[in-house]
Amino acid sequence: MLVREKLLTNEQLKMAIDFQKEVGGKLGAIIVKLGFIEDHTLVNFIARQQGLQVVDLAELVLPENLVHKIPRKLIEKHNVIPIEYRHHMLTIATSDPFDYEAIEELQLALTDTKIEMKLASRSAILKCIKELFYREGAAESPVREKSKDELLRELEDEGKPAADRMSPMQLREALIPLLIEKGIITREELARKAREIEAAREKETAR
Repeated sequence: MLVREKLLTNEQLKMAIDFQKEVGGKLGAIIVKLGFIEDHTLVNFIARQQGLQVVDLAELVLPENLVHKIPRKLIEKHNVIPIEYRHHMLTIATSDPFDYEAIEELQLALTDTKIEMKLASRSAILKCIKELFYREGAAESPVREKSKDELLRELEDEGKPAADRMSPMQLREALIPLLIEKGIITREELARKAREIEAAREKETAR
């Protein structure tokens, strides 16, 4: 749909899909991270397509009891923010209305509560989560291994220029030093992953 609306080129879409195959994560987040489209442009496009309202989280005051309506682990796992609760209806802000796993997990955690979605940019949601849980004096989360999707989220605010003229190979070569420099991944982890991929390819070839 983005290509049809001329918000994305076929070449950019192919590069984003290649990147997704290599790193994982959600395609929308990857397209934004690569600088092919602005975060707010993508959110407004989805809102028009799905008939959903866009909210500005910076203008909302979120009471503590409202934030606690959703377990913190689900807020951070799915990047959702509760913004209103009325008559057993919980309204959440999300950047991905197609994340059906998130809706299912929220529904299981919040029995007798209906879930309503509104849209907000991914960067705004991440900023809100940081302010809610990681402001000065907030309890630190235990150190744990980061998922592929989390690696993409951590890189999202880097503000790198668009890479529409880079090949997938060039893109990977540019990103690897950045990942190492930021301590997101080590050379040993990269080497181990490369060995796993090579072993998987050899196994596939043997078949």
